[in-house]
Amino acid sequence: MNKVNNRKAINNLAYSGMKTKKNKYIVLVLAVILTSLLFSTLFSVGGSMINEMQEATMRQVGATNHAGFKYLTEEEYNQVKNDKKLKSVSYRILVGFGENEEFTKLYSECYYSEDENAKDSFSYPVKGKMPVNENEVVVSDKLLEALGETLDTGKTIKLDLNIKGETISNEFTVSGYYEADPICPAQMIYVSKAFQEKYAPSPTVPFSKAVAGDEIGRYSVDFNFGNSISIEKKVGDLIKRTGLREDVDYGINWAYGASNLDPSVLIICAVLVIIFMFAGYLIIYNIFDINIVSDIKEFGLLKTIGTTSKQLEKIVIKRANLISVMGIPIGTGLGVLVAAFLLPVISGQFDTITVGKGELHLNIWMLLGAALFSYLTVIFSSGKPCRKAAKVSPIETVKYTEEYDKNGKPKKKSAVVILSISLGIVILNSVFGFVSGFSMDNYVQDLIIADFSIQDAKLDAPGMRYTDTKAVSHELMDELNSLDGVNSISAVYMNYSDQEFSEETWAKIEKNVLQSELLDEKFASNGYSEDMRKDELDYRLDTKTLDGKTYGMGELAVDKLKVIESKDGSDKIDWDTFNSGNYVLVTRFRTDNDKVNFFDLGDKISIRSYDPKYAETKKAVSESGEEIEYQSFDNAPVKEYEVYAVVEIPIALGYRHYSLFDCDYILSDEEFLSLNGNDWNAMRVIMDVEDSKEGYVNDWLKNYTKTVNPSMNYDSKESITDEYAALGRMFEVVGTVISVVLGLIGLMNFANTIITSILVRSRELAMLEAVGMTPDQQRIRLMKEGGRYFVWSAVVSLLASTVLNLTLIKALANEVPMFDWNFTLLPNLICLPILLILVIIIPVIAYNRMNKVSVVDRLRIE
Repeated sequence: MNKVNNRKAINNLAYSGMKTKKNKYIVLVLAVILTSLLFSTLFSVGGSMINEMQEATMRQVGATNHAGFKYLTEEEYNQVKNDKKLKSVSYRILVGFGENEEFTKLYSECYYSEDENAKDSFSYPVKGKMPVNENEVVVSDKLLEALGETLDTGKTIKLDLNIKGETISNEFTVSGYYEADPICPAQMIYVSKAFQEKYAPSPTVPFSKAVAGDEIGRYSVDFNFGNSISIEKKVGDLIKRTGLREDVDYGINWAYGASNLDPSVLIICAVLVIIFMFAGYLIIYNIFDINIVSDIKEFGLLKTIGTTSKQLEKIVIKRANLISVMGIPIGTGLGVLVAAFLLPVISGQFDTITVGKGELHLNIWMLLGAALFSYLTVIFSSGKPCRKAAKVSPIETVKYTEEYDKNGKPKKKSAVVILSISLGIVILNSVFGFVSGFSMDNYVQDLIIADFSIQDAKLDAPGMRYTDTKAVSHELMDELNSLDGVNSISAVYMNYSDQEFSEETWAKIEKNVLQSELLDEKFASNGYSEDMRKDELDYRLDTKTLDGKTYGMGELAVDKLKVIESKDGSDKIDWDTFNSGNYVLVTRFRTDNDKVNFFDLGDKISIRSYDPKYAETKKAVSESGEEIEYQSFDNAPVKEYEVYAVVEIPIALGYRHYSLFDCDYILSDEEFLSLNGNDWNAMRVIMDVEDSKEGYVNDWLKNYTKTVNPSMNYDSKESITDEYAALGRMFEVVGTVISVVLGLIGLMNFANTIITSILVRSRELAMLEAVGMTPDQQRIRLMKEGGRYFVWSAVVSLLASTVLNLTLIKALANEVPMFDWNFTLLPNLICLPILLILVIIIPVIAYNRMNKVSVVDRLRIE
């Protein structure tokens, strides 16, 4: 059988059919533009925001690399460096810590670093170069300002560096400086290789066999894989491949943490993406199907002259491709413009994003992704109408009618129209419901729990090993208490020591904690080798102790604790009962994924006194054979308490340095001082003040921590809230704009549907007019038809919005800590009256325009 080249004929038929029915296909192109606008806006805004947020997270982490190893020897570094599957590897060597008095409130670390590692750590000099000579140094602009220096290179500065517990004071020439990011946790001091080798030579003994505190001189090795998929698995494979010790300390950059999201969140997001795609599908399918039905006679005539079903399919697909070529670039371009307008508004609200703020981070894959989504939507949407056109026989096409309901409307078409209109409103309501649930209180609840908190400047600094946990004196406490406007004030005392247990209590801890899978998980996450695990367990079983902290808290602080369970069943601690001196609050054993109780309510716990008057000086022999003296409290009295409640301590209230078990107790402040001595100073003090006096108290604390006692620092609820309020404003802006875009798309889809429905029925309406139906009657008829669409769309959208809000949106909001779920149908209530107005206006406008063509001319339309 000879193969006929009919491509040109099919192309001509596709083009000519569209030319003769321009109005219908213009509406279809508009539908494609709407869908492309939806997808490209989401891709552009979403992609750019993800990029900015990821970079902000990287800056918070302090690195762009996928992962890294800590505390390696040079030999171990070479094992990693030579691995062929790594895309890039760079390192830095820990030399010490900045100890200048001027750096009290600026935690600083000193390293020798390769250039590439400094770049990946956002700390490469913006002016000057990395140090080469022994006396050269690179510091941050913040450190230079703290030293009272101008931002320039070539000047001499004096730095005090803590290296292996010894302070080394040297003068350095500033070879360069970098711009410190406000959210980066540490300031970097970079010295030369010569300085590092002289003062902090790299040990050759693996870290797992080293003595405690032997981190100085060790390599921190950062690396990238070919992609960021399954980073943790790749790190495990890398360890096996290179033969590194199993207990190597490694970290995953949580900026690449999408793969670690809760599966339920990923499922919810996937469902929402599918709903978005389905909405776009319905927008196009609805219009496409109406057009195909109106063209059915054209296809029947083509079949009578020999056109095959496959050729008809090619004609429909060709038209779909032409529509895509015309609509997708325009829609994608408009989406990019909308995104370019939105991003500066959105990211301008982020105080934490400093580099590339508000930039449209476009790449070819993002644009292609948006275009591909749109194109696939067009092809899928045209599939069913295409098959409908191909299957109908020539005879059927001449007398073709759709299946009608009792109102005289096509059943399937009515259902699709209603669904496409409803889904747009449902999506709008869902997006608005989720975004409007942003809760500033939830977002900062762990960061600040009172109007003010005052403590040692280094107490909450990340990475600080030795901090003053007794910095707030009783005199300062009295001074704070006397400030005008202070409503409530509470001290937080803390003693760090191993907790001791009775035989009965220890048996319970062995079963609940030491024999649980959670302990294995905690060991693994902390990088314990098998030998280290065994040593730790043997020590705990031998001494029957766990590491932990004993807090003393006043009423205000206790009121801020999160109560998991309590003796009286309340979610608040009864202060009078708790302060009786007979009760203790306890925490739980925690891992990243789960928690288990150390104790049950009503259990008895013994706590030893650490009052200095009970201290006894004893001597012991160190591992090196040196005789050392230490303070023993073995003979100090022990008091028994009953477990009143199991609680969680907010980050802003507790000590932010954690150990393996963290078996923590909380006593009342009076009981803590009664047990440990009244001379014990507080770790921090929190207070609530009258709203009208917040400014006065803030000024007092600012002056105190800046001029009177610079070693102290304070946090205010206002400063923390202001820092993150921009995030709340961003969500309001994003929610409003996205809601408006989605709302406009839904309304335009409705208008598109009504206009298309009228255009393709121009011949039908002309016939009705020819047999006596007046134009006014036809307008009323069309408005009634639109009214039916409106009523059904209102019912479906309200029901679907309610169900989705109560299920997926509620589940998603509950999984994201910064959001509160709240039920809303506000977008529905705003959109539905607008739809009702369109139902009245659009049929009149469309009919009047169509009516300009005479009845005779309209009857000629096929």
